[in-house]
Amino acid sequence: MTKALTDSVVRTLKPERDATDWREVSDGGCRGLRLRISPTGEKVWAIKVTIHGRRVRHTLGAYPAMSLTEARDRARDYAAEARAGASPAELDARRRAETLTVSGAHTEYLDAMRPALRASTINLKESMFRDHVAPALGKRMIGTIRKADLIEVVAAVTAKGFPVQANRVYSELMALLRWCEQKDYLDGVPSARKKDMHKVAGTAQEQARRRTLTEAELTAAWIGTADMGDLSRDYIRLLMLTGQRRDEVRLIDWSEVDLAAAVWTIPATKYKTRIPQAVPLSSQVMTILRARWAEGATGPVLLGRTDGKPFNGTLSALRRLREIVGGKGDFTLHDIRRTLRTGLARLGVDETTAELVIGHVPQGIVKVYDQHDRMDERRAALQQWADYLERLATPGTNVTPLTRGA
Repeated sequence: MTKALTDSVVRTLKPERDATDWREVSDGGCRGLRLRISPTGEKVWAIKVTIHGRRVRHTLGAYPAMSLTEARDRARDYAAEARAGASPAELDARRRAETLTVSGAHTEYLDAMRPALRASTINLKESMFRDHVAPALGKRMIGTIRKADLIEVVAAVTAKGFPVQANRVYSELMALLRWCEQKDYLDGVPSARKKDMHKVAGTAQEQARRRTLTEAELTAAWIGTADMGDLSRDYIRLLMLTGQRRDEVRLIDWSEVDLAAAVWTIPATKYKTRIPQAVPLSSQVMTILRARWAEGATGPVLLGRTDGKPFNGTLSALRRLREIVGGKGDFTLHDIRRTLRTGLARLGVDETTAELVIGHVPQGIVKVYDQHDRMDERRAALQQWADYLERLATPGTNVTPLTRGA
């Protein structure tokens, strides 16, 4: 029969001579409790329990920070929960949830999501939580959140005049709660469907944007950027010429640009699909980059005014561009990307090449079997688009319209 451990025995236990693996000593005074001793003499309490017919080992804590008495108390709790079908990890999660605030849970959630998301996405989630959720729910225990709390927070965002942002807040809250459920911090997620939020919290029924710039607007945009500051001008023109996303263009770095090959390679860590995107550069883009290039240049291509940081004036650039273009003035920077994709189709560029230009990943069987990168075709398409923009902006040049109201 295994003897019960005592405090004096636990203190004096050592690893076996020339040990290369952990030594494990059972405690006869508490079923399932073990003291594990590393080859270097570290001591850790663990328990083995059976969950649904499967043996599970769970670490309780290190000795002497956790005493023999504390380890036995914890072990008995785990054993009792195991008999009811709950694992030690579930018990730990429930205990953690008892003192876990909504703000604390959101911090853990973002830490878990950080490796899979772009820094800009994490920053957006942080600011949205800070501005709209934390003031109302941040100090509440995560386990106390109910459907009425979600409605109150989302309705408050709508009341400020931001019904679309209210949708984003709702989605972020539900993502947080579902993650907490997966971590066993919650037994279930409050039932608050998006269509219910439209009714009780006034969130917007969003439609996919279809806005593209007309030929007249493209002409005004290209010509008008000449009157902007050099950073805003080059930023807008690079958006128009490459069709890449606004932050991908804003954060372009000299380490990503091969001037000799006329290729800009956006690393996977900065690209939405998590796949590197090679962007062939038209002669018009190369003119912009060569004007910015200096021997030995490093860091951001669109270098901001202070501290070596990248250009950060996208909103002011958009406002100025809208003023220049005039008319409806309701377009966004992302609409420029949609305009390029639509324009390529109207110029006769095949769909596969046009989709690769803007970094859309092929799906289904095409993704599996068609590994051709179409780099030559993409280069030709972007050069064709750049030449078209340049002709639009050149007085006296005959331009064949893409289509009426492009």
